[in-house]
Amino acid sequence: MRTFAELLTEYMARTGISDAELARTVGVRRQTIFRWKEGLVARPRSAEDVLRCAERLRLTPDERDTLLVAAGFPPQNPPAAARAVAPAQAAQPAASAAPARNRLGARPVWTWRLIAAGVVIVSVGLLLSVNWLRGRAYPRASRGQTLIVVGQFVNYAGGGQGYNVAGRLQAALDREIQAARLTEVLAAVWPQEIRDREAALDVVRRSAARLVIWGEYDSGRVLVRFAVPELNADTDAHEIEKVIQSPAELSTTINNALPEETRYFALLTLGQMYVDRGDFTNARAILTQAATRPPAHAAAAASLYFLMGYVYQLDDPPDPDQAIEAYTRAADLRPDMVSAYNNRGIAALHRGQPGDFALAVADLTRVIAANPDDATVYSNRGTAYLQLGTPEGVALAIGDFDRAITLDPDLVAAYFNRGLAYVKQEKSGLWLADFERVLKMQEDHAGAYNALCWAYALDRQPELALPYCERAVALDASGPAHDSRGIVYAELGRFEAAIGDFETYLAALRASGETAYQRSGPRRKAWLAALRQGRDPFDRATLDQLRGE
Repeated sequence: MRTFAELLTEYMARTGISDAELARTVGVRRQTIFRWKEGLVARPRSAEDVLRCAERLRLTPDERDTLLVAAGFPPQNPPAAARAVAPAQAAQPAASAAPARNRLGARPVWTWRLIAAGVVIVSVGLLLSVNWLRGRAYPRASRGQTLIVVGQFVNYAGGGQGYNVAGRLQAALDREIQAARLTEVLAAVWPQEIRDREAALDVVRRSAARLVIWGEYDSGRVLVRFAVPELNADTDAHEIEKVIQSPAELSTTINNALPEETRYFALLTLGQMYVDRGDFTNARAILTQAATRPPAHAAAAASLYFLMGYVYQLDDPPDPDQAIEAYTRAADLRPDMVSAYNNRGIAALHRGQPGDFALAVADLTRVIAANPDDATVYSNRGTAYLQLGTPEGVALAIGDFDRAITLDPDLVAAYFNRGLAYVKQEKSGLWLADFERVLKMQEDHAGAYNALCWAYALDRQPELALPYCERAVALDASGPAHDSRGIVYAELGRFEAAIGDFETYLAALRASGETAYQRSGPRRKAWLAALRQGRDPFDRATLDQLRGE
């Protein structure tokens, strides 16, 4: 089955609707639409978001239902067979009951007494069975609930002594769930032993659990296994094994060490599931709880901090400070964790504080050493070089973009950023070719329209720039396009229109945070002051300075 990301990308390309336009319709940020399309978030948080997408994209009912199913939600119009009355129920002949009543009426009296006695015995048996089953309740997840099932552990120790391992693990999980304030998560004990993976998967089907924990113990070891069908096979195959040297150590392990390790892995698994669903609020809560007592094993702790960094990086709004801190802890624990360096480099690139671009270059260089044929990493490092703002950095950036395009000729970001590098080098023929190539691949690429607006403005060609500016603002009115168009309006002598655009851009900067505002806000305020005095602030020296930034 095709993924939600693939279907959404296809439907958006077919209708020509941009990320920004769909984001306004659905009521989410433009970055959220991008994450859906790139598969960074497995699915929207609600079926209503999918339905709003379907309506805006003018999908047919079948296409809408396909999109819902790909996102993990039920279709609005299930197949007719699912709604129909079962044929076996509808076709029973009414006359067939009469002969049965005649035959029963012909039975002798002693037969009726035996039947009556049998009914009494069966009734008593059913009553006893109901009472027995009440003591052996089989848990099942209710709607909207995340259920963790802990099976009874198989005791191979021999003798009469046994341990309530499932009860101890459930109690440990309950404490963590309550501390994280996850009211929709429940840990429950399965009343039967789970002896193998097939039985564990059967429990998953019967209980609708997201995680099943089971295992065994004897006088020499304790083994805990996990079934997590929602996640990948590596996670699903995880197990904890404790070797036991004495009966006393068996008791200590079951009562202390085992619940602690199981607690960590269960929390990490829940965190990963919430991440896959795009529920970063719950993911952050449960991973933060896991980090209150991180595992002693360095690799396990590194996995925890990496996942925390990922949550902070993709949350809405993202928290690059926390993301970089978490990735740094992961990399310190596991210097060979290439993904931690890659993600930290990207987070630093987006944060843009002093020293961040150099950090991004260093991290991504390390990633390239491990993955020399990854076009995206070259493109990201090229962007970091470009942001250094030096002629040497621009030259190195173009080299990285060239390499990225060689590895992946369809990598839009590489053409776009190489075009920006050529703008800095005042190579108008080259930047024009790159931006036109971007628009050929993505005709509603707002960034490319804005870049053309900006580049022509820097060349003092406002008449050529303005149509691109208008298109950029129409596609994405979030801020940067207003900044570029403000320069063009000023060059055209339309000072009031320029003032309106720069005020809109300043408001967007304030909303983005103090760092962005302090970096670009004061200069825009100076431009506004000049425009209100009837002066065009964009002389050649100012434009050259903007080109070099």
